[in-house]
Amino acid sequence: MLLAFLYSAPNVFCMIKKLSLFLSFIIIGCSSYSQKVLVNVFMEDRVAKPANDTIYHDVKKRLTWGDFKGVPDTKHFGGAVTASGYAFDADIKMEGKIIYLNIGVYVFFTKSQSWKKSSINSDYHLLHEQVHFDITRLGAENFIKELVNSKFTKDNYNQLLDSVFDKSYAENIALQDQYDRETQHSINRQVQLKWNDKIAAEIKKIQ
Repeated sequence: MLLAFLYSAPNVFCMIKKLSLFLSFIIIGCSSYSQKVLVNVFMEDRVAKPANDTIYHDVKKRLTWGDFKGVPDTKHFGGAVTASGYAFDADIKMEGKIIYLNIGVYVFFTKSQSWKKSSINSDYHLLHEQVHFDITRLGAENFIKELVNSKFTKDNYNQLLDSVFDKSYAENIALQDQYDRETQHSINRQVQLKWNDKIAAEIKKIQ
């Protein structure tokens, strides 16, 4: 499933919701009424080759304007678009009375869907876009926390995965919107600097 959300304002943020769910079952004679569900949730350590269209979030690596490969929309009054999102791969294995549910989460930036206009070149505006990407990472971290606190059963794991993802995604969109609203899409420099510090502090916690 692929959904896109665009803010139509200067230094626009675009978030892509990409949900990939791959379930493989290995069933070895079991008593379903007494099955336990053991959940392993983790942030995947993905690294893309430089030539790839995708960049995976790395707390030690920052975006550059060279990563914005998309064609600018000249009719759009936004100065830049960051296309980022988070997704998960999940697999389930059933052995005896135990169900093993493994969920790997990853955060991505899509070069071909991210763009900037020629007038946007400053480090200040680039940092505004980086903070969008960092907020996406924080959304993924929140998704993981929600999964860890969820009560999975053999009957609800599929629906629960979707609902937890949708909830965290909606919350992240709301935070992205709040960020752009309060900073006026980077126009309000004083508030922008406060957000820079705020998000940097949160990112530091996961390093």
